[in-house]
Amino acid sequence: MNRIRQTFELMHATRKEVSMRRKLVAYWASMIFVLLAAMLVLASLFGVFSIRESNLRHALDAHHTSTVASVKKQTSVLAAHAIALSQESSNALDHQLLTHPTSKLNDDPEGIARAERALFSVLRTALETSPCSGAFVIIDATVNTQIDNAENSRAGVYIRFANLSVSEVVGQDIVLFRGTPQIARENSLELHNRWRLEFDSSLMPGYETMLRGSTGRVSESCRWASRSQLPGTWEGVAMVVAPVCSSNGTVRGVCGLELNDLLFSLSHPAQDSEYGSVMTAVAPVSNDVADLSKGMTGELKSTYLSDAEKLYVREGSGFNVYEASNGTFVGLHTPLGLQTTDGEDVCAITLVPREYYSAMAFADRMKIIVASSLLFVVALMLSRYLSRRFVRPISDAVDALKADGSIGDGLTGFSEIDALVSVLDSKAASIKPSLLPPDVASLLDEFSARFATLTATERKIVKLYADNLETSEVAERLFISIHTARKHNANIYRKLNVGSREELVLYLELFRRCKKLDALFGEGGASQNPEA
Repeated sequence: MNRIRQTFELMHATRKEVSMRRKLVAYWASMIFVLLAAMLVLASLFGVFSIRESNLRHALDAHHTSTVASVKKQTSVLAAHAIALSQESSNALDHQLLTHPTSKLNDDPEGIARAERALFSVLRTALETSPCSGAFVIIDATVNTQIDNAENSRAGVYIRFANLSVSEVVGQDIVLFRGTPQIARENSLELHNRWRLEFDSSLMPGYETMLRGSTGRVSESCRWASRSQLPGTWEGVAMVVAPVCSSNGTVRGVCGLELNDLLFSLSHPAQDSEYGSVMTAVAPVSNDVADLSKGMTGELKSTYLSDAEKLYVREGSGFNVYEASNGTFVGLHTPLGLQTTDGEDVCAITLVPREYYSAMAFADRMKIIVASSLLFVVALMLSRYLSRRFVRPISDAVDALKADGSIGDGLTGFSEIDALVSVLDSKAASIKPSLLPPDVASLLDEFSARFATLTATERKIVKLYADNLETSEVAERLFISIHTARKHNANIYRKLNVGSREELVLYLELFRRCKKLDALFGEGGASQNPEA
């Protein structure tokens, strides 16, 4: 039996093999992965994944350019009107005081009242012709130098629009916020509900800067004052202030135009875009912090942003990120080049809530993932189909060779495989029994000689064992008992000189692989001792 096993090992080394179809599927799948990876790399290099970011950058650039132009126009117009107001106010005070200093008006209620009435007409014209919400002139004098805080109490006139509802200020009602009440009576005006006779100069942004630091040249001294709370109210205002000078250059007071939160919001409404509401702000930016509490914000339109926020800026390549206490924005800011009373750089800021952009970017990423997944599935199905189409002609040819030893007139369609089949056919035709290894040939001859001694029934039983039947199945097929079948087995093993059914099957398999099995059971293998 060991001799038979060694013969099988010499003839056929057995090993696990992977089918060609599986190899092709693996090959195509790896090619698909490489192709997808290359596509992803190229898409990344050419910015396909940053299309949304690029579109946002372009949209922000367009909105921000418009915002900067609008804010610059508004601030420059206000500055021009503030300079004009300064000149007109200077002329009005010169007419009242000639060359006398404003200190002459201290403790002179009548003189101050005449000066304020002269200033009112100038202020009304400025208020009605300027894009502002209020106008004022402060005179460096007081009606009573003996009162408490007299050093900060200053005479003057402050008029404002009441109940602004649109950005156009023409035809709006005017109220008197500071100044003698005679002005209200003479001009049919109402007093503001927080009216006072005089200003508290310590609460007026830029007053000391203008009064003590002015060069006397109005165009050079005009300044933008940061947003502050209007004295006695909850209202936030920003101001453009300028000195009021005499003909000889002496500073007699300060004038200015007010821009309140409401008017700025009406002037800069939020604009809808595919990325959400685009908002405008004007605020100082220093050390990567935008302080909205010192600036003005446009319409916020149902966002969580507060006009008292501090935005922490992280600059990016296309746009910046602005972190607020309750959320995050993306946008841009640009210095306006304004001269300010505190020396800070005021910037125009364009903001968009990042949550809208993030949601759209996430949707884009999901589309790319879904599209890539679908592409991969389709490509994998195509690889299986191509693999099947490639392997089927070969497997059909192999089946034909197994069936009758040839593939007929049809070819596989692959020149290399057809050439291999042709070579194998020619080799098979040249193989002769005599070319078998000597040990194998003698082994077969000895077995054939012993096989000839079997009876017809015993040969039938061996033939059934060659067909892979079990002993019980043999007994059933020949209509004999299992005991009789086993008795026949013992005779067969003795005559063929084999120790077991397993060894017998090995002999039969050896005959099959050497293509001598049919001859064994044919006429050449007929028994010389037939069963009666």
